[in-house]
Amino acid sequence: MKKNILVVDDDVELCEEISEILKDEGYLVETACDVAQGIQRAQDTDYDIIILDYKMSGLTGVDFLKLVREKRIKSKIFVASGRPFVEKLLKDEGVADLVSYTVKKPFDMEFLLRKIKASR
Repeated sequence: MKKNILVVDDDVELCEEISEILKDEGYLVETACDVAQGIQRAQDTDYDIIILDYKMSGLTGVDFLKLVREKRIKSKIFVASGRPFVEKLLKDEGVADLVSYTVKKPFDMEFLLRKIKASR
């Protein structure tokens, strides 16, 4: 069965690029360009994986994670960030337990694809 993936990132071009690569790999992919749209999609559809940008304008990835907890969304979440020590930031915000993997930006697509394939 194909994994269903949601990509949430306010960088529209990057979002589309990741989406196309994942589709080429055979995954079902949808995108959201902000946290509000991402949460709405995550409530409406059961995604196997959500790839989430840590820093977005308006609501942030941390806000998204807090809403995930509140709404009891069960998807595995991969947080993408160019920030060093993002794992510590997530821990400090009390949301690290919701994150399956952190992925560094710029993306190492081979790493991301390996983590998606290994995710159950």
